[in-house]
Amino acid sequence: MNTAKMLALGCTALTLTGGSALAQDCGVHVVTAGDNLRYIARDAYGDADLYRLIYEANVDKIGPKADHIEIGMELRLPCADGQTAEAAAPAVVQSVAAEPAAAEAVATAPEPTAPAPAAEPQMAVRIVTGNNFAPYVDEALPGGGMFTQLVEMAMFRADPGLPYNMTFVNDWQAHLDALLPSLAYDLSFPWIRPDCETPATLTASDLSRCENFEFSAPFVEIVDGFFALRDSELIAATKYSDLLGKRICRPEGYTSSLLEANGLTTDQIQLTRPERSIDCFEALVAGQVDLVSIDAKVGDSLIAQLGVVKLVEQNPHLANLTSLHVIAHKSNQRAVGMLAKLDEGIVEMYESGEWYEIVSTALTRDMRDQ
Repeated sequence: MNTAKMLALGCTALTLTGGSALAQDCGVHVVTAGDNLRYIARDAYGDADLYRLIYEANVDKIGPKADHIEIGMELRLPCADGQTAEAAAPAVVQSVAAEPAAAEAVATAPEPTAPAPAAEPQMAVRIVTGNNFAPYVDEALPGGGMFTQLVEMAMFRADPGLPYNMTFVNDWQAHLDALLPSLAYDLSFPWIRPDCETPATLTASDLSRCENFEFSAPFVEIVDGFFALRDSELIAATKYSDLLGKRICRPEGYTSSLLEANGLTTDQIQLTRPERSIDCFEALVAGQVDLVSIDAKVGDSLIAQLGVVKLVEQNPHLANLTSLHVIAHKSNQRAVGMLAKLDEGIVEMYESGEWYEIVSTALTRDMRDQ
């Protein structure tokens, strides 16, 4: 069954009093070399994902670009619960009897000018992803998973004021077939990019992906490998030709071009394409398939989830290095433009160290959970 969940965007609500945002201060941080908002939030609150709390409290200093923090800048650290400062004096309106001169001045004051019309609110970017793809995306993971955190941080880097919402829909193929083409959503992640430069080698599905979708720059590289039962001779296979004629399970959200490129075409293997990645491993343990073709980190997570670590392992000889991306349908020009902003954001994250902090934290947590 598909599930959908909207993720709240703000870290805290700031109370507006007399035109200024007030939040209870829990300290001050002086920016030093190598600082970024995630590092500061992690040190201050024990949770790097509270970086927006610090940004919102200091937007008057930082400005509209989240990367503009300078050495020596003093940043307010509001309390993580978002309480309004008790010490802040409320605005007081006093009523006094006007003296004649003051009354005359009021009577002759010019009519106030009409306020300028409020700016049109920005339309929220609609993002769709799914579950069962640990450590990259899953509602049960901290921050929605590694890739979700990367996307949200890239969005923040691109434009901290840009509203967006995140929905989890587990039918990954529906992202490609309906949700993005119909413009119900703008962006989807994470997706492997087929080798679009060699269209003659692609399956019809992968060719359609290349023709109809735009891809962001790579967000993270992955090892795409094969899993088999530990007592299978396929664990020791060193050539892709050793896999010919075998029953291979590869989830439908994964491009099949990696198999095709290594001679594992549908006329040479028995290919199964379930909707859920975990279905492949259940079929493997049940003896219904010989191999599971999948991202190595996802495979490790799923065999741990199923409790079959002693039964299943990855072939150490056959693997492909590829990358994961955010995609937009080419008919949605606003979304295509957003990919360029995300690309800028990810570059800033590399430079600031935020990319490494998110990835290393997620992988360390994943190894600990195994």
